Amino acid sequence: MKPVYKEKYPNLFKPFTVGKDPKTAVTFKNRVLVGPMAALVGTDGQGLLTENGAQFYANMAQGGYASICAPVEIPHNGGHARSIVIDDEELVSFQDVHRMQRLVHAYGCKTFVEIYHAGCCMTPGAGRELITASDMMWNGHHVRGMNIEDMENVANMYANAAKYAKRAGFDCILLHFGHGWLMNNFLSPLTNKRTDEFGGSVENRCRFPVMVIKRIREVVGEMPIELRLNGSDMMEGGITIPDAVQQALIFANYVDMIHMTCGTRLDAMGRTMMHPTHFVEPAHNADASSAVKKAFKEAGITVPVGVVGSIHSPELAERIIAEEKADYILMARQAVADPEWVNKIREGREDDIRPCLRCDLCLDSGRRGALSKNVTYDTGATYDCYCAINVYYNQGDIKKKIPMPTKSKRVAIVGGGIAGMQAALTASERGHEVTLYEQSGKLGGQLFFSDYIWFKKEIKSYLAYMVRQIVKSNVRVLLNTKATPELLELNDYDSVIVAVGAKPIIPPIPGVHKKNVMVAWDCFGKEDTLGHNVVIIGGGLVGCELSIYLAEKGMALTVVEMGDFLASTGQLTERMDTMRHMDDNGVQSFTNTKCIEIKDDCVVVEDENRQQRNIKADTVLLAAGMQSLLKERDMFANVAFDVVCIGDCAKVGDICTAVNSGFDAAATL
Repeated sequence: MKPVYKEKYPNLFKPFTVGKDPKTAVTFKNRVLVGPMAALVGTDGQGLLTENGAQFYANMAQGGYASICAPVEIPHNGGHARSIVIDDEELVSFQDVHRMQRLVHAYGCKTFVEIYHAGCCMTPGAGRELITASDMMWNGHHVRGMNIEDMENVANMYANAAKYAKRAGFDCILLHFGHGWLMNNFLSPLTNKRTDEFGGSVENRCRFPVMVIKRIREVVGEMPIELRLNGSDMMEGGITIPDAVQQALIFANYVDMIHMTCGTRLDAMGRTMMHPTHFVEPAHNADASSAVKKAFKEAGITVPVGVVGSIHSPELAERIIAEEKADYILMARQAVADPEWVNKIREGREDDIRPCLRCDLCLDSGRRGALSKNVTYDTGATYDCYCAINVYYNQGDIKKKIPMPTKSKRVAIVGGGIAGMQAALTASERGHEVTLYEQSGKLGGQLFFSDYIWFKKEIKSYLAYMVRQIVKSNVRVLLNTKATPELLELNDYDSVIVAVGAKPIIPPIPGVHKKNVMVAWDCFGKEDTLGHNVVIIGGGLVGCELSIYLAEKGMALTVVEMGDFLASTGQLTERMDTMRHMDDNGVQSFTNTKCIEIKDDCVVVEDENRQQRNIKADTVLLAAGMQSLLKERDMFANVAFDVVCIGDCAKVGDICTAVNSGFDAAATL
């Protein structure tokens, strides 16, 4: 077969080599590298890499990526729990890493180890003193400025970790010099207030990080080293692109690769740029990588420059390289959503790529409390981590052990939303004969709103992907067909999976049935009839996102929420960016406040102190949550030997619960 992908994406699939010494130089088979990611299921209680951890990285290697990257922290667990330990000589901890190396290398995929010290962002604990460039307070803790002895100790810690990384068989080392970690503390004027040779000018702020690199070189020789640098701290007074260019020019003398990122943990909102949400423009770090590449070209420097940050389409990745904005691309969340991203492109199956939603569920779920006022780990964290759309992510990989069915069954799916489509696809893939009933004229259920809201474009892409998979499958789809118990009994199915969904809750508020009141999702396509002043009753994720959408159209929005938090059903990073965009668009909001009456021109609300106020309203939109369609669900209870309820009709949830419940029901038939 002719490699057409090389003609379509000539730059993306062009191999490149790094390293000064031919004996240690590394050639990457394409320009798509996986950014540093840890699998919480990947280590045991002592930090040793497990078989599950090896498979986590092997999945991406098998999917065609040029490299993977496993993070190592100094000291252990300094910034995150369950980090990989490779430097325990007594346990020979690096021995287990070789199992991962053999598996990943079998696919022609290279391996990086990321080494970093958390600095001022260190998690307090035994043997972990918070240190940084200059004395400061962070997150309620005093952080001590480092002296020369501290610098020597830290440099030796880096060198020790690098020594064990080499013994563990890694091909390359990635040093994380961004995001508010220790090296960034020295590089950034936000945290480096020193007046000695390690502070002040760009050259001085680079002095200790260069010392660390040199110390590493002493033990690893010419083993390729990559840097992750901030192109911007995204905070006033922090690193800017011109600063980053100067830093990159200095570091280019000591390393083999540099890629650009942005953001700092000093600003809680920086998380929304470090791990960009669906509000952030894709490839938002490309301006920085482009500036560094231009400076390197002018200086005659050949060190490859990479870029990370929501570059999830092959067309965008190809264009960035073709336009010389970067030499290579890194991705992490898209590799989680679809570990086969690269191979699907090679095979001309771009339409089969499962698109990342950029919801940050993979980063936040199970680790950080969504309803929190800080971004550190939740003290009650479950560490039960999900990807919204890839059921095999992290702990979900165990589902591959569900046995294949011993015989094919005739299966009916009632409802063509995400849960129903996932159930249909899974059942069909496992050899069952599937019929999908959908009473409307199209598939997708509640996700129709993604046609209207610009920052839900990833959900729109995901819906289109799911519909394409249904069309390509052997699933028989009956649109405009209302399933009834009689119809299903007549067809005598072996199993029926019910996915009839949920309906909006209509709160018992006086005036709720007035003409100026409508259910939130009924406003789409009718925006020009809403008037100027719009009040949304219910400040969950639906109400908050709708307020942004309407405020951007010039309306005056107010959100009224009974609970303590806005967007409480979103993940932490997603919530933070949602509330920021509400503020940016002038949305007024009230928490711990309930609507007690709806009038023709206003709503009457009451706060927790029983103080009442009137809020002007031309239109009132109800976003008070959903309730399962119990009657519609339960009428199918006895139509087949196996009847399973999934999605919102089983329990109101989100895309993640819809996908998982649909998969589980079909996989266990």
